[in-house]
Amino acid sequence: MKNIIKYIAVFAIVIAFVSCDEESNFEESTIALTPVYTISDITGTNAAFKINIYKEKSVIVEYSSSVNLESYTSSGFTDASTDTTYEVTVNKLDDETTINYVLSADKTTGDGTLTVDGTTIFNVKVSEEEVYN
Repeated sequence: MKNIIKYIAVFAIVIAFVSCDEESNFEESTIALTPVYTISDITGTNAAFKINIYKEKSVIVEYSSSVNLESYTSSGFTDASTDTTYEVTVNKLDDETTINYVLSADKTTGDGTLTVDGTTIFNVKVSEEEVYN
């Protein structure tokens, strides 16, 4: 009889531990990867460290260093890229100022140019990436 009571007690304890399901205190994350054109290795005076131009959102993120960044609203995004070249035009809205970016680069090497307001030209490296937003 003692053995039966031991087995029932052990069985009850095992069932108690197995049947309990831990609830999460956190909501399910809604962040997703977003495709961007990443402009890096920018050479020229007063050049940003890196620029991300979002393809599906009206956002441009400029990095002044590897950790300092500033976000801007964008407008007029057009992507006329082909299989071999990047051809992107977008406007950066900074307070009441509109700055036009024209990006041209080779898809194989990533080497290209960034023209700002039709006058300032920077040599750049372009790639397509996905970032969390």
